[in-house]
Amino acid sequence: MNQLVITIVGKDHSGIVGALSTVVAEHEGNWLSSSMSNLAGQFAGIIEVAVADDKREALAAAIGALPDLQVHSVIGDASTEIGGLPLAELEVVGVDHPGIVLRLTEVLKDKGVNLLQFASWCEPAPNSGEDLFRAVAEFELPDTVDMEGLKAELENLAEDLAVDIELGLED
Repeated sequence: MNQLVITIVGKDHSGIVGALSTVVAEHEGNWLSSSMSNLAGQFAGIIEVAVADDKREALAAAIGALPDLQVHSVIGDASTEIGGLPLAELEVVGVDHPGIVLRLTEVLKDKGVNLLQFASWCEPAPNSGEDLFRAVAEFELPDTVDMEGLKAELENLAEDLAVDIELGLED
């Protein structure tokens, strides 16, 4: 079995996930994980499917043939799966402005951190109605990471960007 990682983008409408899951089932694939959103009226999704080697190309072609969707698929590399390193999570909240994601990811990259999951969104602030930026991330902590140094850099970044950043270690 191989993992197939498939990205899908197209005008959002009812039934996209149903069509995808039908095609996966018809090719005897096992839907392992996914992340899907409506972004500016577009359906944007990524799914990971385990599928037998002899059915992989047919599955990719069948999903690619679904109407009105742009699809890209690649074979996953099981040798790069996570494991063994401690995990951490991060939450960011503050008034939205350009550059928050850039500055945050620069700090993490400089520390050698590998992001496993990252989600961000904007919502109206409860009292002011201003756009409130929120982000959550999960990442691996390499052995070389100086946790006190990372915490200090994130505190400085939070002050500079006028956002709250909370860092936690997962059990």
